[in-house]
Amino acid sequence: MNKTTLKNGLVYYQSSLVEIDIVIEGSKIIKVGSNLEEGKIMDCTNKLIAPAFIEAHAHFREPGFEYKETIKTGSMAAAKGGYTKVMMMPNLNPAPDTLNKIKKMKEICQKDSLIECYPLATITKKRLGKTLVNFAILKDEVIGFSDDGSGIQNSKIIYDGLSKLKGAKSVMICHCEDLTLVNEGVIRESDYAKLHHHRPINPLSETLEAIRNMEIAYVLNTRIHLCHISSRYTVWAIQQFKKMGCKVSAEVTPHHLICTICDLENDGRFKMNPPLGDEEDQKALFNGVLDGTIDFIATDHAPHSVLEKSGGLDHSLFGIVGLETSFAAMYTYFVKTKKMPLELLLDLMSKKVSDCFPIKDSQIRVGNEASIVIIDLEQKFIVDSSEFLSKGKSSIFEGKTLYGVIEKTISKGEIVYEK
Repeated sequence: MNKTTLKNGLVYYQSSLVEIDIVIEGSKIIKVGSNLEEGKIMDCTNKLIAPAFIEAHAHFREPGFEYKETIKTGSMAAAKGGYTKVMMMPNLNPAPDTLNKIKKMKEICQKDSLIECYPLATITKKRLGKTLVNFAILKDEVIGFSDDGSGIQNSKIIYDGLSKLKGAKSVMICHCEDLTLVNEGVIRESDYAKLHHHRPINPLSETLEAIRNMEIAYVLNTRIHLCHISSRYTVWAIQQFKKMGCKVSAEVTPHHLICTICDLENDGRFKMNPPLGDEEDQKALFNGVLDGTIDFIATDHAPHSVLEKSGGLDHSLFGIVGLETSFAAMYTYFVKTKKMPLELLLDLMSKKVSDCFPIKDSQIRVGNEASIVIIDLEQKFIVDSSEFLSKGKSSIFEGKTLYGVIEKTISKGEIVYEK
């Protein structure tokens, strides 16, 4: 098999940034050390070499909504963003609620994806929130179950589902949203909503359902994961449940960490679910990342057509894209500003994700698969959604100048993206 040596780069290795070389043979890392030169030499001078990123929350829209995104285009966008593993949310048509449907999705992934994709099964049949899927058959086939796109309103469904997952490797992944408090709102309850006459969303819509879900998981002593946390009240609740010993993990998006309702414009690229919070939410989310209350970064990459995002805040669909800008946004706003160490950011986008799910990690070590991202930290670019590989073009960072260009993404020893 052909060998390649990644040489002269700054490598994130064993939790430290060190100047070492990496030798890849086939799909595996076979050597890590100094003064290595075997096979093809890939000069990485002035570049960062890190474990490839893992995405726990992306919508690739296939089957059913291929005009928004496909597994192929979603994987291309992910590879461009430095990701080699992606968990795919199941708000699809048909909903992946049977073994046969999951197997068909895996076949599409095998055929079309540039990277490793993990289809999630729904928690309930047809994702209607009423009747549980067959957990006994599915729990060994998927790494998680979710009805993401909507919260499950029925507490008994959560209780029975978590009971069936007790001791399983697969995890229940919860979108937390009490619809009685959403009330068809479009943005967070705020002065902005009042001033511009937008229907408001009460932030407790997230927190109350999160508390219910954690309470059930705590009583059952079962793992649970909470999606895209956006409210300071939810952060505080997670802190308390973790102190009690609840087996809960949580994620936050770059846009909820970086933007607030103060940044809103009447444009569909500012409409996502959950909506942007205020500065107190933003502060609590960031502190939650630093102290470990929130476990990792997820993009909630949710592409729609241009038409579906052209109706302003009131009439656009919820969801924005994020895979192609996530690292650069986080690096620009938090690492370059000295608010967060680079090592922590790299863990938040890779190791800490694999710590929460039954996914093989991407860490750089001998014997592991070569899933690696090479980044030019000093190169800057202006976000231009017309250059995205995703079909979705609605980015909250449109026109922003970001640092940290993904130069190459390597999955199982193969270059799947090169600038």
